[in-house]
Amino acid sequence: MKIHLTILFIFFSLNSFGQQFLWTTNKNGLFPNSEMKIISKNEVLDKLKIYHDTYDWYYDGTGFTKEGFFKMFESSNTYKSTELTNWELFKKGISEINDLTISCIKFNEGNGSSIGILIVNKDNFDLLIFSNNSEEGMISTLYGFPKFEKFYKSIIEN
Repeated sequence: MKIHLTILFIFFSLNSFGQQFLWTTNKNGLFPNSEMKIISKNEVLDKLKIYHDTYDWYYDGTGFTKEGFFKMFESSNTYKSTELTNWELFKKGISEINDLTISCIKFNEGNGSSIGILIVNKDNFDLLIFSNNSEEGMISTLYGFPKFEKFYKSIIEN
């Protein structure tokens, strides 16, 4: 749980150091006027294959409704140290997403890089994190990409 709260803090903290916004499927970018690379939804699976092959672990932070995620995050300790203006901008931006939008950020918490994939549609909020750092709840990528691919497709097809 700690790792997915951290990545979300990084996603909406525009002043965070060490993050690289890599790409999004949203033609408007992740944030208004952002300069993120725009890719097609068809290209996402190729990107995920690269991350799956590069990193040893992934974290399944899926299964939230937008409102459920907002409530969970706002009751966390991470929220207490959050810049509220950035949180409100992030929350507003996420709330306004109605079509499937997938975005990617690379970040470094000081012990190696990780890749965060944010998957948002009209009602749902999902998060996948690839990392070489094993924490509680991480899933090994050694189980192979075909199994992960089925999991990913089940998320985006709902």
